[in-house]
Amino acid sequence: MDDTAPEVAGNESLDFLQAIYRSADQPMHRRTRAAVAALPFEHPKLAVTAVVSTEGFAARLEAARERSEKALSIRSHEVLGARGVES
Repeated sequence: MDDTAPEVAGNESLDFLQAIYRSADQPMHRRTRAAVAALPFEHPKLAVTAVVSTEGFAARLEAARERSEKALSIRSHEVLGARGVES
């Protein structure tokens, strides 16, 4: 069994694994193992993350409602001011 290392372009472990699985001089089982080992670094899995806060849904909903009321109040004030009506 030939145990020579292929030429590596970079100096990272992923570069080494890629050089192995791209080398036609390496046996197929070694190339396959190198490809499987490199796979998670070349094509990472999608992950789901959850944002957890200490404030509950009801508090966040109330804060959003208050912000929307404030925006509506500012907008109605601008519309009334544009018509020449003083509040």
